[in-house]
Amino acid sequence: MDESTNEYNMTNVSHVHPFGKNGAIASAVFLLPMSVFGLFANLITIIVITRSKKLSKSVFNLMIVSLCVSDLISAIISPLSHHRRTWGFDHWILPEFFCKLFWAADHWTSYVTSLHILLFACIRLASVKSPTKYERLKNKYVKDIVAVIWFVAFGCGFIPMWIWFGIKASDRPAGGHGTNWPDCTLYYARIEQFQVYVKIAYTTFFYIPMIAILIISPSIAIIIMKRRKTRLQRRNIDGVNACPSEFEVKRQKKENSAMVQLAVIVGSYMLGYIPSSAYLLYATAAPQSTLQEQIFHWTSGTITYILLRLSECLNPILYNVASSKMRNETKSFLRIPAKKCCSIGTDVNSVSSSSVMNSPRRGIKL
Repeated sequence: MDESTNEYNMTNVSHVHPFGKNGAIASAVFLLPMSVFGLFANLITIIVITRSKKLSKSVFNLMIVSLCVSDLISAIISPLSHHRRTWGFDHWILPEFFCKLFWAADHWTSYVTSLHILLFACIRLASVKSPTKYERLKNKYVKDIVAVIWFVAFGCGFIPMWIWFGIKASDRPAGGHGTNWPDCTLYYARIEQFQVYVKIAYTTFFYIPMIAILIISPSIAIIIMKRRKTRLQRRNIDGVNACPSEFEVKRQKKENSAMVQLAVIVGSYMLGYIPSSAYLLYATAAPQSTLQEQIFHWTSGTITYILLRLSECLNPILYNVASSKMRNETKSFLRIPAKKCCSIGTDVNSVSSSSVMNSPRRGIKL
């Protein structure tokens, strides 16, 4: 972000901020469009899956719906984060309720997303390693697990943040830790508690799931490749050197789709949550005694938050890229308004043509 050492007077008082006017505008250019896109893209994905009988039967699509709800909430609160880092840096002009809501909802959805990705990887591993047991897995069981995830994340993420965060106290000691944080931030009296909480909660909800996902994901690919090699060897032993059967081709397509879907979801998750969780650990421990440290702190926080929002915007796109069924359903859903519009236009043209020219000619559908 440029002009970071310039004076940026947002509150009619002379104050040197760790960002410049262009930095605030540039962050808005990234965050606000992503917020709007994330809102509509995730909403469309939720509607497409829930209204489709084919898609709604899949346990993986049920988890995708829950992930979209989490990303939808994140998109809604994204403008609050931008306000906190820019125009509300010194004075949070909104009611304190929205400050608490941002921190609470942000951690809540982050924990939900992390646990969902881990669950997604575990069920995908089960579907590949034990297909018969996977077939017994009913949607009801997955819904129950998802509900537990939301409940646990609410208790461990939403409630503590709601209690510990708010408008910065006026008695915050000058030069103390967090003095130069934005106005909507951690209460000074809670700093030590929060530092202990971060080490425990982030390890539990971010780092352990990340390590597990990085172990499970390659394991799925290894299992699939070994099975393909075994099937090929059996065909050679049986003397069947012809091309694979239609059933085997379909199975390979499903396996490829499963690996691609898992890879893109995990990749998007890592893109957003590794930088974000690392930054939050740094922010609670690193001092900000100089302007250069404040600039680095603000810039790092803004970039990591943009990456987090970017990963959540990419998710609906990646869901459609990885699944041809979902892609077709999404195309069908997006075409509905256009078809209605065209059919109305066609009817109007037909009526006008027949009434004026007394001709059976019909309008042309686009």
